[in-house]
Amino acid sequence: MEPLLLAKLTVAPTFVVVVTLVGRRLGPAAAGMLAALPAVGGPILVLLALEQGTAFGAHAALAGAVGAATTMVFTLVYTRLAPHLRPLPALTLAYLGFFALTAAFSALPVAAATAVLVPAVTWWLVLRAFPVPDELPDPPTPPRFDLPARALATLTLVLLVTGVARALGPTLAGLVTPAPIATAVLATFTHARGGPAAVAVLLRALCRGLLSFTSFFVASGLLLPRTSLPLAFAGALVVALGVQAVVLGGGFGRGQRPTRPA
Repeated sequence: MEPLLLAKLTVAPTFVVVVTLVGRRLGPAAAGMLAALPAVGGPILVLLALEQGTAFGAHAALAGAVGAATTMVFTLVYTRLAPHLRPLPALTLAYLGFFALTAAFSALPVAAATAVLVPAVTWWLVLRAFPVPDELPDPPTPPRFDLPARALATLTLVLLVTGVARALGPTLAGLVTPAPIATAVLATFTHARGGPAAVAVLLRALCRGLLSFTSFFVASGLLLPRTSLPLAFAGALVVALGVQAVVLGGGFGRGQRPTRPA
């Protein structure tokens, strides 16, 4: 099995399970902020750089930062659809929007300025358009099969999104790296268990955290041509954690903060 696919098949389901457990204890807002960390996209980017070289990795990283903007839009589309549709139709339409926007963004030049401006402007606009729920009802007790079902759903999405990405061609590798796989699973299961209000809290927090995700990709793209691969990714991780701390500490885009489980 290819190392890139193997990483997706192992890291993504594990990450979803960990985020779910955190959400049950600390609430959907905490789960959303944790889910935004580059725990899935980061290892994929590392493997791309190892397999294809640092120049390819740097290009993919900057493209991935632009691609993070499509995930931000995905969170907004799903949240707006959640009160009107069941999880699967809402997910389908949100993914259609994601891939359409990814195709549109593929025409943009891949450069540091684009990698910073596109996600930053999208982040600000999307958070302004996010609904803020009045209250968050208590979700039902999760069934025993909840965690295995989430892991299986994540595996299925990994295979589907990876297949679509390959069909689109290698030039879209970076843009599709931040594809909302863990995000989609968390959104649909939270929607099914907690309803639209819980989804709004989860995905708003996740969108807030995507600024740190973006900073990781931008920093990686800038550092990879200038230093060793381990130092580049270590530096990018420090930058991402710093941005996450600023977003949390400053309360940027916070809205209300209900604390019911995800």
